[in-house]
Amino acid sequence: MSEPLVLLGEVRTALLPNSGALATREATALLSLLPGERVLMRERPLALAVSPSSAVGVDCQLATVSRSESRAIGTVGSHAALVGGRVVQSSSGTRVQRAADSNRRSWSHYLSRVGVVELIPRIGDDTAAAVDLTEGYLEGSGATTLDLASISERLLTRVRMDPRLDQRPPVRTAPTRLRWAARVAPLVQGEVRGRTLFAFRLEEETIRSVRIMVPTVRDLAGVQRFCEDLALHDWLLTTLGAALADADRAGPDRDPVAQLSPLLEQLVHLWMPGAHTPPRLRELWTRLENDPGFSRQWTAQVGQLRDRLAVATLEALRSAKISTAEW
Repeated sequence: MSEPLVLLGEVRTALLPNSGALATREATALLSLLPGERVLMRERPLALAVSPSSAVGVDCQLATVSRSESRAIGTVGSHAALVGGRVVQSSSGTRVQRAADSNRRSWSHYLSRVGVVELIPRIGDDTAAAVDLTEGYLEGSGATTLDLASISERLLTRVRMDPRLDQRPPVRTAPTRLRWAARVAPLVQGEVRGRTLFAFRLEEETIRSVRIMVPTVRDLAGVQRFCEDLALHDWLLTTLGAALADADRAGPDRDPVAQLSPLLEQLVHLWMPGAHTPPRLRELWTRLENDPGFSRQWTAQVGQLRDRLAVATLEALRSAKISTAEW
């Protein structure tokens, strides 16, 4: 098997539409999406359940900046994950590698390798092609090219609409999308780079993009799990920030305690950056903590949340005391 030119992926993150967090047995049942395949479980330091990966066949063009012919055939690997029994993710990704020749093979060949697509035409050398595919996917993917967004959304909807969920979440939140692309960095004067290059960008209110260049092919194995971990913590930041902003805009008839206390009860304890990131990529969290400062922002938001709840409680007690005195 040839080395991949680039890995492309998307992670969708949302609150599980259920009134309570799922226990281990319930999480296993929810994510048993393929009969006969086991759900992977991890209890510490934070509960994580991962469904078996399913293959989605694709035969399409890949988005490129150069607009070169870029037909790719193969499969996208797609799985769901449940974090803390409360936050659900759908994650889809594929490795793009060059086909051995220009002939299309039978589907049995492609289905035997889940999460690999073969690029039939030759578009430049490996480095140029990797850049072309990375930027094309992150900047210009659309309906006529590889659509990981639809694959991830379909899986997320399947899990969230499961009849075992009561569809009564304790708080209303919006899902987020994280699109990512990873490749091996070119050699520098014949030497392997010593560190992973990384760029994280907020594209829209709920869309993020990540570019990663790792030193060796072996380091690519952990990129998808890192992106899932990053997507979780970005979603937590986004959700808490949106709830606080909404509380600021709320009128006098809305109870801030009822609006904000579920966040404190259900989500705050899920903040564990790097808990499920492979060891070789944990250094990326050190950089994220320095700039833009994920945990600093989270600590400030949680402090603001606790303060808002404390003030609302004191005001409620004061109002109750005044009403009792007048009576």
